[in-house]
Amino acid sequence: MLSKKVYSTAMIVMMAASGGAPVMAQETFDWRAHDGTDINVMMSRHPWQEAIEPFIPEFEELTGITVNLTKLPEQQFMTRVAADLTSGTFSQDVFMTQYYDAPTFQAEGWTADLQPYLDAAEAAGYDWEDFFPAARDVSSIGGSYVDRIAITSEAQVLVYRTDILDDLGIEVPSTFDELAAAAERISEETDFAGFTLRGGASNWWPFYGYVRSFGGDYVTVPDLEPVIDTPDASAALAMYDRLAATAPRGVTSYDWDEINTAMLSGQAAMFLDSSVIFARLQNPELSNVVGKVGIAPMVAGPAGPVGHSHFWSISLSATAPQPEAGWYFIQWATSPEMQGRIALEGVLGARASSWEVDGLDAVFPAEFIDAVKTSLDTAVISPANLKFFELMDPLRVQIQEAIMDNVEPASALEGVQEEWARILQ
Repeated sequence: MLSKKVYSTAMIVMMAASGGAPVMAQETFDWRAHDGTDINVMMSRHPWQEAIEPFIPEFEELTGITVNLTKLPEQQFMTRVAADLTSGTFSQDVFMTQYYDAPTFQAEGWTADLQPYLDAAEAAGYDWEDFFPAARDVSSIGGSYVDRIAITSEAQVLVYRTDILDDLGIEVPSTFDELAAAAERISEETDFAGFTLRGGASNWWPFYGYVRSFGGDYVTVPDLEPVIDTPDASAALAMYDRLAATAPRGVTSYDWDEINTAMLSGQAAMFLDSSVIFARLQNPELSNVVGKVGIAPMVAGPAGPVGHSHFWSISLSATAPQPEAGWYFIQWATSPEMQGRIALEGVLGARASSWEVDGLDAVFPAEFIDAVKTSLDTAVISPANLKFFELMDPLRVQIQEAIMDNVEPASALEGVQEEWARILQ
């Protein structure tokens, strides 16, 4: 059951249908307006996708809309969406998005303006103010119009094996120096990898938290002057390299899923990455370390604990074959009720009410809620811009080169600075 606060702000409340399946009840909204319609929905494989997918038959029963779902691994998803949108062959109505995409997607006219739909939904009690302020900001980060609704709230946190730290008498690290010392000791004195991290294509995501915690940045805002080649950023890369030396073999191909696998299979002792990964480690069907995992806020560098945050979102294609029915799916998936139910499946949403659902303490330990909230208090988002992913490519390469000891961290970012200046000129 949802908390009283969620009931008071929700546009919909879960009721029991005559057939036993739950339906959405709302006095002023006709969920059957598009009965008989098919929609295409594309999702990246992600804990949010895993959490909401079992509920899709309820949406189909509620609305009479058939959902044709396509799921792809994250890197394949990102490549496929961009390629199909560029070629004009994109056939999806609804698809998952990330705020980094927003400037490009809006400039190209690939995503629909959701403001008219939101206005109508708000009149029916959708409760836009229930979303965290940063999540509302993400909706229009492209600068032109509202083209996405946040579906998750993620913050960079420290996840660690409680049993390993206890056995060695190691306190939970609260600084980067303590973290590196603990990782090195674990690697030296046990059969576990002391730490695991992203060394693959998305290594720039956690690295941004390192850079900001060491006092650096990627670019200035809003003029987008590159500032990646600084002593602060180089010190952050040196720390990243130091921690990577304690990671499992093959770390240069690791992204978030491989980090998760290294932890849940019992290979590694710690990681400093997105909070959304934590739920899988507590799932007895997936994890070998249930009950042996703890979580703490982002560790501090010289500039404090400044972790990276992220909000996955969901958008309506500007060329959606069934835009109205597609919006119904978005409205349903991002409703207070559904975000509350997904929170109980282990994925906290972008609505404040999803953090207050009755029974959430049975899903997440109090330390998880505290760690994520504490991290979100000081967390930042990357400065999205039209060239963002083009900028990340040379950075990713140099991070990998540093991890493989092919370049010294002190000089690795000089070439990135020069390349970024050329790209942004």
